[in-house]
Amino acid sequence: MAKLRLFANLREIAGENQVEIDAETVGGVVDTAVQKFGDEFRQAAESARVWLNGDPATSDSPVADADEVVLLPPVSGGSQPAQAIAPADFISFLPIVLAALAFIANLQGQAIWGAFVVLIAGIWAADLSSVFENRGRVLAPLPVVVSAVGGVIAGHVVGSSGYGIALGVAVVVALGWAIAFAPYREVDVFSPMLLVSLLAALAAASVTLSRTAFSPSDRAVDVFLVAVVAGLVLGAVAIRMQHIPLLDPFSVTALAAVLAAIGAAALWDLDVVGYLLAGLGVAVTLVAGRGLSSMLRLGRVSLTELVPGAVPSLDGVFLAAAIYFPLIRIIL
Repeated sequence: MAKLRLFANLREIAGENQVEIDAETVGGVVDTAVQKFGDEFRQAAESARVWLNGDPATSDSPVADADEVVLLPPVSGGSQPAQAIAPADFISFLPIVLAALAFIANLQGQAIWGAFVVLIAGIWAADLSSVFENRGRVLAPLPVVVSAVGGVIAGHVVGSSGYGIALGVAVVVALGWAIAFAPYREVDVFSPMLLVSLLAALAAASVTLSRTAFSPSDRAVDVFLVAVVAGLVLGAVAIRMQHIPLLDPFSVTALAAVLAAIGAAALWDLDVVGYLLAGLGVAVTLVAGRGLSSMLRLGRVSLTELVPGAVPSLDGVFLAAAIYFPLIRIIL
């Protein structure tokens, strides 16, 4: 019989996280589960994504013994009962909390800032690992965190050369993990782990160096945070207002990031033209982050689908952070 794995509100409704079902198709598995768990389960399942052995599935996808079907509700909570307060309701505020903490940490010394960057890398890695697990795949969070630590230390101790050293650290850590643990030697397992480790290391080194004497301005990280938060927040608002004609979330994200970078540069009496160009770089990578997010979390590139996870916006943030220091060094 096939295994049906349930998450979030579906698991709460069913009262169990896994059930074995005898059916010939994915649709048959879901229908049997609906008959077993009732209308409330059916309503919640209507908005859920369906995966078969780690890949997106349709209702007519055939299933065999030992196959694993996963029902994964949207992070927003899907069609939860109005009276219920699910963990997803609190998780949805996590990006806002992280943004506030980023501004606070940036006001502190380099040690506090470095610890915060590593913490964010750990949250990002744990979120990605959870999404991969839901798809029946694996991604180890520890190499990502170690790579971020290496990036922070390299940027703080070595200076500008630390950016390149951070890249080497990430490669060595990812390769070492694959050598130590056989399941991570498969190409489709090693590749995403290496990619995420590289982004964590380069982003950590980049935002560390942007606060040092090697940065063109001691306000460089402030401009970056303002641009990123403005782009993500207004982009998220635009996604929820897509019924308004000509309101494209990608354009709103990009425009908000650029205007925020210009406004921050003008406020702190910095090179407005230079930070206009830097803002454009941040804007492009935030939009590109949507493609990266779908590739990592869905297994395919899609700019229109809702991706699973608690903090998918961090995918674009780490991509933007990774290129920020080289960008401002070239432009400013």
